[in-house]
Amino acid sequence: MSNSSTASWRTQVKQLTGDLIDFIFPPVCANCGKIGVLLCDSCITSLPTVYEPVCPICGRPLKKSGPQCGRCQESPLSLDQIRAAVLFAGSVPNIIHQLKYNGMFALAEPLAEIMASSWHRWRQPVDIVVPIPLHPKRERARGYNQSELLSRHLCRMLDLPEEQQALKRIRNTHPQIELSAEDRAANVTGAFVADRRRVEGRKILLIDDVCTTGSTLSEAAKSLLEAGAASVSGYCMARAV
Repeated sequence: MSNSSTASWRTQVKQLTGDLIDFIFPPVCANCGKIGVLLCDSCITSLPTVYEPVCPICGRPLKKSGPQCGRCQESPLSLDQIRAAVLFAGSVPNIIHQLKYNGMFALAEPLAEIMASSWHRWRQPVDIVVPIPLHPKRERARGYNQSELLSRHLCRMLDLPEEQQALKRIRNTHPQIELSAEDRAANVTGAFVADRRRVEGRKILLIDDVCTTGSTLSEAAKSLLEAGAASVSGYCMARAV
């Protein structure tokens, strides 16, 4: 049997297996509970999309167009820009919670589709895409890295090159959700190390699930820039207001 025939056979078996699982255990919308899909069209339509005007650096929504927001003026970030597909409001916190803490890792694909559909509004030159890593201990406990899953699906949809080994988290930091803005920055200081061989001279797009203050993305960008990256931008599923 040729390699192409083998690959085709495996694809068909995988599809049939997936169809059987869906028949026995049909997917349920992570937000409203509708049977048949992981995220239904109604819930997707209701997501609060991010529109201009936003801070040109951190992507925080602004009331009117103008220079960077006060927070970026006081505490400059290490990135060229951060953008997001939706606001961390409405049903979004619940959906993200299902992805991160309730084992619904399959949600990464429909959420990546939402990110892909919004990418044209924030598009930046990209040489490689790098997901924000979890510390190995936390990733083992969770079973997966949600940012890595988002990145993988997004790169496939947009035909972008991904590099999952370019950045590592070397400190097992406290969850950022429990901390103030000042403590968030201190919590992630020195948490990352970048591989110079993989990033030097390259324009990098960091992927994360949620941006609140931008501290995690900024600290990761700092490590990448110190390793010789030409530039770093960030793209997230959701942006806190």
